[in-house]
Amino acid sequence: MKNKSVLSILLLLISFNFHGQNNENTIDTIAVSLLDRMAGVIGGLGSVSFQAEISKDVKKAKYGLVKEYSSTEVYMVGPDKMHVQSNGTDGHKGYWYNGETLVYYSFKENNYSVVDAPSDIISMIDSINTNFGIEFPAADLFYPDLVDTVIRDFDHISYLGEEEINGVNCFHIMAVNEVTNIQLWITDDAFFLPEKFLVIYKDDQNIQYEVDFTKWKLNPDLPEEIFSFEPPPGARNIAIMAKTESQE
Repeated sequence: MKNKSVLSILLLLISFNFHGQNNENTIDTIAVSLLDRMAGVIGGLGSVSFQAEISKDVKKAKYGLVKEYSSTEVYMVGPDKMHVQSNGTDGHKGYWYNGETLVYYSFKENNYSVVDAPSDIISMIDSINTNFGIEFPAADLFYPDLVDTVIRDFDHISYLGEEEINGVNCFHIMAVNEVTNIQLWITDDAFFLPEKFLVIYKDDQNIQYEVDFTKWKLNPDLPEEIFSFEPPPGARNIAIMAKTESQE
C-alpha cells in the first residue's frame, strides 16, 4: 500500500476513537461523512462521463450461478440528458435519453424501441426500471438522497479503513442489513469519486453485482447530438414489453 495521506490517517484515528468509546454504535460517522462528500461532488456536477466494468451473477437453470461481464460507457448532462452504451455477455445495447423519451437499441438485432420518459434523469431511471426492468450501472450512487437512504435502509454502516484498488488508494465503506451487503471504495484524493461498488444479496445465494469505475471526466463538454438517436439503415422499430405484461 502506498503511503497514507494526512487525511486518511486522521480518519483512521477518529474512527478508532469513535468505536472505542461506544461499541454499540452501528452508524459510523466517518463512513457517513465520506459518503456525504462523494455525493456532494457528484451532485455538484453539470455533466459527467465514465466507464463501468461490470460483473454479475446470473441464475442459469442448468449451471446455477454464472458470472457475466459487460463494459458500459455513460454520458450525462444534468438534469435531463443521458447516453449509455453497454457491450457484454448479453450483447451490445445503447440507450438515448433526451428529457422526453428513452430509446433502446440492440446493435445485434438492429431494432429499437421508443418510450415516453419523465423529464429528469433520476425520475427516468426509476420509471424505466419499474415499468421495464431496465437497470443502469450503480444508479443508486447518483441519487441526491443517497446518504439518507443508506442511513434509513441499513442497520450497520462502517468505515473499514484504506485499501488500494486498481492502483488507487481508496476509503472502504460497508453497509449491511438483513438481506444485503454493499461495499464502496471511494478515492482518497481531491474528488472522492467511487472506484468500486459491490452488492451481495445475502438472501439469494449470495449473488454478487460488482462495478469498477474508470475514465472519469468531470464537467466535460458533451455535444447535444450524442443524446439523440438516429435509426441505422434497416433498423426496425418494435414495441418494448412492459414488465407487468411480460410476467402475465
